[in-house]
Amino acid sequence: MKHAIITALIVTAGHGVAQDCPWDLETTPNPEGSVLLYHIDGVASDEIWTVGRRFIFTQTDTRTMNYAARWDGGSWSEVQVPQPSVLREHQVLHGVQALGPDDAIAVGTYNPSSGSSLAQSMRWDGSDWELMLSPVYAGGSGFNTIGKAGDDVWACGYKWSELPPPAASTYPMAARLNGNEWEVVFVPPLAETGGRSYNYIRAIDGASEDDAWAGGVAQEVGTGFGPAAMMIRWDGSDWSQYDLTQTVKSTAFSSVAAIDVLSSDDAWAAGYDYDLARQVTIPLILHWDGSAWSNVPVPVFEHSAELRGITAVSPDEVYAAGTQPDADGYPHALIMRWDGSDWAVIPESELTDFGTWFRGMTTVEGEVWAAGQSNGLNDGITQRLVDCGACPADLNNDGVLDFFDVSIFVNSMPDFDNSGSFDFFDVSAFLNAYTGGCA
Repeated sequence: MKHAIITALIVTAGHGVAQDCPWDLETTPNPEGSVLLYHIDGVASDEIWTVGRRFIFTQTDTRTMNYAARWDGGSWSEVQVPQPSVLREHQVLHGVQALGPDDAIAVGTYNPSSGSSLAQSMRWDGSDWELMLSPVYAGGSGFNTIGKAGDDVWACGYKWSELPPPAASTYPMAARLNGNEWEVVFVPPLAETGGRSYNYIRAIDGASEDDAWAGGVAQEVGTGFGPAAMMIRWDGSDWSQYDLTQTVKSTAFSSVAAIDVLSSDDAWAAGYDYDLARQVTIPLILHWDGSAWSNVPVPVFEHSAELRGITAVSPDEVYAAGTQPDADGYPHALIMRWDGSDWAVIPESELTDFGTWFRGMTTVEGEVWAAGQSNGLNDGITQRLVDCGACPADLNNDGVLDFFDVSIFVNSMPDFDNSGSFDFFDVSAFLNAYTGGCA
């Protein structure tokens, strides 16, 4: 039997078949104007949401509308969402959290008929998006992000200060979902004084109901402080500031834009920092090991570069996305990968037209997604990396199909087709998987 197997496989082992894991460009439909995508999230490979805004330019004005699209496993389709602005049509969805096949929440900001911008939120019930009641503050408010910590859903952003001068103008806002209502929880500000000082939360994620991280940017005008990266932590009862002063290179121009938490002792954050010596913006990637955040080295870019999204497939496979302008200042999409020891730029992620960048990332059932915009396309752009782990014939998990995989199969005679016994059908299944390569 073993001799027959070797005979059947000897031709197959003649050359190695490398894994081919391309990034596929998938555009979201847009019948009018131009679309910018800010966030993406899903619960299954055929149930993914991305949100942002649509710009509609006319000879007299510019309208900004809420935008949402849904991936069904084969293509994106636009889904109509509420537009709360009545007289002043300016609104944007900054974040989306998929909770189940028929449940998702999107958050953002909008301009009411009068007064400052306000936070907005809406929920998908499987057939329609319906507006939710959002926190209202006289001076204004806004949701910049949404995320989960265990079973808790948090929406974060900013709110107008309720304190008189010389208090900062805006404070960080964090609201936890209670049923179908938002409960605002106090967040201590990083910037506390100065009428033009501000605090914004831009990212939120957590390991459990009593362990979550949120990040953003703050500036305290008049003291030479900021805009600087801000990080806060939830312990189940209170939010507290985490000092990033010694972690970032610059407290004059830095920000946390995205967070992805794998566990209580393994989390990643991405954004931008500033290289004072070279005077360029540089990607910022931070890692939490359970005791402290550390600044992880990244490749050196000739010109400025920054990150807006991050997602982890596993502890040794993490992706971050953003933009890297060229010598003329035109932005180009940027995706980087962590392999467990180093960060490297992925060439396959480069789009041909200028004016492209990514603002959000997620991982759904092994597929990695990045969402953003392109000046060369009116549609929103997403890029998808299919599950590179879907390679059953790669028995030694080295990323290449070759003689060593065949040798392992011959010597171990595995039940490759999961039938309960080893026979010709296992040989046939292995041959088919081997010659088919890796998805």
